[in-house]
Amino acid sequence: PDRRFCAFLPLGGGNAGIMGGLRRSRPRVLALLQTAGVLLISSVRDATAQPCPNLCNAHGQCSDPDGVCDCYEGWTGADCSLMICPYGPAWADKAVSVDTAHQDMECSNRGLCNRGTGVCSCEDDRFEGAACERKSCSSDCLTVGRCLSMEYYASQKDPGEGTVYTYEDIWDAEMMYGCVCDDGYFGPDCSLRECPSGDDPLTGTTSDTYNGVQYNEKQVITCTASGGTFTLAFRGETTDNIPYDATADEVLDYFEELSTVTNDFYTAVDVDFDDDAACSVSGNKFTIEFLQDFGNLPLIVADSSNLKMSIATSSAKMTIATTTDGSKEDHDCSDRGICDYTTGICSCSTGYDTSDGYGNEGQRGDCGYATASVTACPGETSCTGHGTCEGTPTYACQCSNGYTGADCSLYTCPYGNSWFSLPTDDEESHLTTGKAECADMGLCDRTTGACSCMDGFEGAACDTMSCPGDPACNDHGDCLSMSALAEAATSNGDALDLTYGATPNDPDTWDFEMIQGCDCDDGYFGYDCSLMSCPYGDDPMTKYQFNEVHEITCETDDDDDGYFTLTFREETTASISVSAGADDVEAALEALDSITYVDVYFDAGLKDDDATGTVCSSSETTFYVEFKYPTDDVPLMTYAASGPTISIKEYQAGTKEYIECSGRGLCDYTTGLCSCFTGYGASDGQGSEGLLDNCGYVLPIAGTD
Repeated sequence: PDRRFCAFLPLGGGNAGIMGGLRRSRPRVLALLQTAGVLLISSVRDATAQPCPNLCNAHGQCSDPDGVCDCYEGWTGADCSLMICPYGPAWADKAVSVDTAHQDMECSNRGLCNRGTGVCSCEDDRFEGAACERKSCSSDCLTVGRCLSMEYYASQKDPGEGTVYTYEDIWDAEMMYGCVCDDGYFGPDCSLRECPSGDDPLTGTTSDTYNGVQYNEKQVITCTASGGTFTLAFRGETTDNIPYDATADEVLDYFEELSTVTNDFYTAVDVDFDDDAACSVSGNKFTIEFLQDFGNLPLIVADSSNLKMSIATSSAKMTIATTTDGSKEDHDCSDRGICDYTTGICSCSTGYDTSDGYGNEGQRGDCGYATASVTACPGETSCTGHGTCEGTPTYACQCSNGYTGADCSLYTCPYGNSWFSLPTDDEESHLTTGKAECADMGLCDRTTGACSCMDGFEGAACDTMSCPGDPACNDHGDCLSMSALAEAATSNGDALDLTYGATPNDPDTWDFEMIQGCDCDDGYFGYDCSLMSCPYGDDPMTKYQFNEVHEITCETDDDDDGYFTLTFREETTASISVSAGADDVEAALEALDSITYVDVYFDAGLKDDDATGTVCSSSETTFYVEFKYPTDDVPLMTYAASGPTISIKEYQAGTKEYIECSGRGLCDYTTGLCSCFTGYGASDGQGSEGLLDNCGYVLPIAGTD
């Protein structure tokens, strides 16, 4: 702000000589007056005479008579010169009531607003979207996966896998995104390659008393129709339209065209018809046995909407049921080798090689073929010393806790609640029922058992979202979990005593310990505490407003050794003696960081502090505390007393503003300094000149006598 003062010479009275000089040298004097700043006087006068700062820059309406801008939508600032950025549910914030958080905030509280453009600058590589309302997918899924929201991912579940649960109403449904990898890839960023999987060649035989005989999956389909077509879907992929009267070979051909059934080297399924055609008026049955996909498989899903029925009293339909659950293993490298997840190639244990899926030599690449008689468990030492060998006939390792792999040579990593997975029930996810290694947000180092977390996540199991800033919160705040942020929540400076996530496994507060945010130190704000606050104050142009005044009564009960303390906005004074005067109370209050100026007096009308009076007496004394800075409607003070009887009530509510740069300037958030509009300067908090650089003082146009 331009705080230069200009003087001008009054014309008249005792200045007749000066006037004469002016008349004799008018041209020269005018030039001197201009040099001295008369034009500046004019500009200051014009600026303060404007109805509103900078006439609201044509982005708002001017409110008379106080000269306050009411900005149009999308604009902000005391002169409506700044743009507002898009809002979205906050990734992290302080609860506003018990278990209620994630209120709408600018840039979703994960980015900074560019006031010149109205565009959010989101936390790099972690969040995106107009309001930073979407979590970025790690490395964009390396182009071998799709980046989907939790809501959409839930809707895409294969019905054959079970109930398709919705995830639409929880706060992160359209915010939390993750990678859904293409076939052959997996991991939070789709960077890992799947190895061929298959059946363990030594289990499931008649001599295997531990596992018992194992079987392929069989599903029976009943089709009742006299015309039309149907489709069959497996693992989310659907066949072309199949005629109602298709033969077994035709159904086989249609089904094997699906990429989700394994038929790279061998026939994927066997189709067995009870009749000549797939469908009939009375209902035909046919069985599909999976020959190369092992384990307990998802149900085939049929679409019969295009089938027709010639009998008016009946309708076309299809039903599917599992007649034999697949009980064979479907493990990486058939549990007889180690998968290299960087290449997707199995390294088979000694004595094993690629199979045909049935214990014979083949081309699957799955280590499911025993090349010789097996008499020991895998490993240089049995199960690498990290497990127990089952012995004959399976010679399979049962690994100790913390180890995995066919020979127990690999470490497992810590498990945590999954960040991105299918819901376990309607509107339920991220709970303890859905734990995953590295919380589905990290890669497990099998040589150390340590998770390598994706950017923006931390913790042994990658189950905590990191705070922004480097270091966290830029060393200007505390990095707190959502539950801790709730405990730190205040209203008008007083603690709210709130909780968030205190009820275990509540789907609405799943993030109570998983998501963190910054609780900034005084003088800093922003999602990463990188911005500096400017001084606040009362708008000097608004009139007929009052300071907050608290009325306090104190009775000693004849105990002259008593004392008390006063608490304001979570700060408590030093002990105040019952024999203290008004000045002592004033000094004790102004020693608090939350109070700059107060007046303490005994007469609310005269506002007289009576230097000889004490704030307590045996007959009860009433005194008043008037808040000069901060202004506004401040919270009621509380007290603690040892001896005296104290009461506090609001005598007069504060109606003055307490706003950034007093509404007469703009804040530079890089320095925390107000840039005052022309004609305004530092105040004392009450509209007079002072040391508070808050633009709360109307600069005078000085004169000389």
